[in-house]
Amino acid sequence: MTSESCGYQECAEALLHGEFGAYPSKGARYAVSLTSTELHIQRLVPKPEDDQRTVVPLTDMVGCHTLRNRTSADAAAYFSVYAYPLKKKKVGMSSSRTRQRTVHTFRVDRAAEYAQNKAVAEKWAMAVKCLVLGVPITSATEIVPSLLPRPRRLLLLVNPFGGRGHALQYCHTHILPMITEADISYNLIQTERQNHARELVQGINLTEWDGIVIISGDGLLYEVINGLMERLDWEQAIKMPVGILPCGSGNALAGALNFNGGFEQAMGSELLLNCTLLLCRSIITPMDLVSVTTCSGARSFSFLSVAWGFVSDVDIESEKYRHMGSARFTMGTMVRLASLRTYRGRLSYLPVVESHLHRSISRSITLAANGSLSSFQRTPLHRTISDMGLCEERNILLKRGSALLDTNELPSFEASPSPSSPNALQASSFSFDTVSDNLPPQNHVLHGTGDAPPLRHVRGPPDDLLVPLNQSVPKNWVTVEGDFILMLALYQSHLGADLFTAPSACFNDGLIHLFFVKAGITRAALIRLFLAMEKGTHFQLDCPHLHHFPVRAFRLEPLTRKGTLTVDGERVEYGPIQAQMHGSLSNLLTGAHRGRSSAF
Repeated sequence: MTSESCGYQECAEALLHGEFGAYPSKGARYAVSLTSTELHIQRLVPKPEDDQRTVVPLTDMVGCHTLRNRTSADAAAYFSVYAYPLKKKKVGMSSSRTRQRTVHTFRVDRAAEYAQNKAVAEKWAMAVKCLVLGVPITSATEIVPSLLPRPRRLLLLVNPFGGRGHALQYCHTHILPMITEADISYNLIQTERQNHARELVQGINLTEWDGIVIISGDGLLYEVINGLMERLDWEQAIKMPVGILPCGSGNALAGALNFNGGFEQAMGSELLLNCTLLLCRSIITPMDLVSVTTCSGARSFSFLSVAWGFVSDVDIESEKYRHMGSARFTMGTMVRLASLRTYRGRLSYLPVVESHLHRSISRSITLAANGSLSSFQRTPLHRTISDMGLCEERNILLKRGSALLDTNELPSFEASPSPSSPNALQASSFSFDTVSDNLPPQNHVLHGTGDAPPLRHVRGPPDDLLVPLNQSVPKNWVTVEGDFILMLALYQSHLGADLFTAPSACFNDGLIHLFFVKAGITRAALIRLFLAMEKGTHFQLDCPHLHHFPVRAFRLEPLTRKGTLTVDGERVEYGPIQAQMHGSLSNLLTGAHRGRSSAF
C-alpha cells in the first residue's frame, strides 16, 4: 500500500464509488473508489492542505468480508478489505521490505435500515472478490453473487519436520489467516513419514478438492506428483492443480512462482507471504513434467531438476546442516569447494532446434526473449531472520573466498571427509579430487550401485524420444564425453529461492535447460559463477567452462564409480539415467497471468 499526498488522478474507470465512515469511528468520512487495479481511499476534510489519500493495489489484496455490529440497534453494515502491502522494515543497520497485514474497514450507514446498508456492503465485497479472483467486471456489470465461483477447497499437506521445523508454526501465523480471509476452505494434514504424501494422494477422492498445496520444501511435491502418477486414473489425476508454500530448505519452485508473480527475489517469511498471496488468486498454469528413468528401469516424474556432480553433492551432503534451513546450502557449497571433485561421464542430448547440432558445444545458448539477459537482472536480496543470518554473510564469505583464491591464498576452515577421501581435509590442504579411479572402458555402462533404493514404477505417457538404456542414443543426438564438475537439467527458472539459474525458463515452455560445467574451472571462477547466478547474470560472465543448451531429452552415463544423482533434490540410484520432457502434463497454482494461464 502506498500513501499519496499529491493530487488524485484516477487513471482507470471507477467500478464502484461511495462515501463511508470508518471503523473504529472517529467521525471521519472517506470517499472510496474501486477500479480494476486499485482501491482509492480519500479522507474528506474541510481544508485541501489536510488532504489524505491512500491507494491499495489489487495485487496486495486477498479478500473482503462483510460484518455487522454486535449491537442490534446499529443499522450500519461494514465491509473489510484485507491486504498485505510491502512495508519497510529495519533489520539492524539496514532496512528491507516485508509484507504486513492491513485491514481497511468501512461503515455503510447512509440508509436507515440495516438491510439496505448490508446490500451495499455485500456489493463492495463481491466486487473486490471478483477482482482478486480474476472475474472480469466493468462499471456496467450487475454485481450479483452468481458472478463468484464457489469457494475453493484445498488439501494442505504440511511436513512439520521440513526446513528448520517451523512449518506448522508458519501455518498458524502466516498461511491459514490469509487463506481464510480469501474464503478458501481447507483440510490440513501433517505428514508423518517419508512417502506418506505419496501414499495419501493415491487413495483420496480428488473430486472433493480444487487443489493440493504442499507446505514444505520441493521434496514433498515430488512425492505428490508421483503419487498422482501411480493412480489408475493418472491422466485425470495429474491435472489436479498443485501448489507449494515454501517452508523447507530447498524452495526452488517457490522462487520460480515468486518470479512469475512479478515480485523481487525473496527468502524466508517474505517468500512465504508472497507465495500465499498468489495462492489466494484462482489462476492456474500448465506445468511441464519430465519423466526420468534410472538404470534399474524405475521411472518417476520430475518437476524441477536432475543433478549430478557439484550440485547433487551439495544437496545431499548438506543434510547434516538441515537445522540451518536454507543456509545449509551455503555451508555445503563452501565445504564442497574445499575438495572440488571432477566426474568423468558421457552426456547425450536431443537439441531443440536442428541448427543447434552444428554449433560448437563451447558456446552458451540462451533463450532470452529480447536476446539479452539484462532484463532479468534482479535487485539484491533482503533476507529475513528466518535464514539465521548465515545467508546475509554468504556473499561476504564467498567474495572473500574468491579474492583469496585469485591470489592463491586459501580460507581457513575444515571440510568434512568426502566419500573418496578417508580423512578430513585441513584448510591448508585443498585438494582437486578427481573421482576417476579405476575407470571402465569408454564403451562400458555402469550399473546401479545400490546406494539408494530404486524409484517406484509409475504410469504416464510413453517416452517416445528415448530408447532403452542398453541401446545407443539416436543419431540426431549430440554426445559429449569428458570430465565434468557438474551436470544440471533444470526446467524452472530457479534452482533455489536465491539462485536464478535459468532466467528464460517458464512453467510450460516444453524445454529442459541443460547445464554442464567442464573440468578446468578454478574455484574462484566457480564462486563467481554462483554469485552471479543469484541475479541471473551468470551467462554474462562468458565463462568458457559453462555450457547451456535447451533440449527435449538427455541421457547421462557416469563413468566414475562414485557419485550422487538427485531428482528434484531427492537421491536416486547411481548409474545411467535418461529423461524426456512431457509438456504441460500437470497444472500449477501460480496466481499470475504469465504464460498460458487459466482460472478455476
